[in-house]
Amino acid sequence: YDLDMLRQSLTLAFLDKNINKNVLSGNTTACVIGDGYAAMTALLLASGNVNRVALVNLTKTLLVDLWYLKLWMGEKKFQSNVDLITDESGMRQALTKSVSDKFGESRVIAIQAAHHSLLRQSPVDLAINIASMQEMDPSMVDAYFDDLRAITEHNKLIFYCCNREEKMLPDGTVTRFSDYQWQESDEIIVDELCPWHQQYYTVRPPFYRSYDGPIRHRLIIF
Repeated sequence: YDLDMLRQSLTLAFLDKNINKNVLSGNTTACVIGDGYAAMTALLLASGNVNRVALVNLTKTLLVDLWYLKLWMGEKKFQSNVDLITDESGMRQALTKSVSDKFGESRVIAIQAAHHSLLRQSPVDLAINIASMQEMDPSMVDAYFDDLRAITEHNKLIFYCCNREEKMLPDGTVTRFSDYQWQESDEIIVDELCPWHQQYYTVRPPFYRSYDGPIRHRLIIF
């Protein structure tokens, strides 16, 4: 139980408080873009608030996510409940597999970031991105927003986004939260600096230290 797990637990409590109970239910499909050690994916499944998670990440990081899911689920549940998909056929097959509100029957659809557009086929109710869009080139952020907005053509979608307000990438590119593809038609539920994401703790004095810049979170209905 480390800092990352604490932050994700607080995020899940925030979502539980601010989202209609009909959205977070045993029939919910969630999407986590850029999870770390599958922490949010595991918490969503363990909470009973969702029964399917589409997990999207860079290939090497996704391998780490899946390794930790395997340790947590156990070999048998992992083999039967986790699908790694790479094409539309695989997505269709994964979506036909049964799910229930019991963790033992919950499913994970793992998608490499290179195949992110496959998200458009998934009936996602809740999408989550925490501290990873700030690491992406703006064109990649736009591509994910295009995916999420495409989902709304056949499914109502709630999006939780928590990222640095501004960050300079190693190549000098500046990515800004305000430049993401927000639209005036989006219904904003919460938009503020994230209370638990401004400082982190360490074992050395002064124990609490500020991140390199303000981190904002926004909860919207597309």
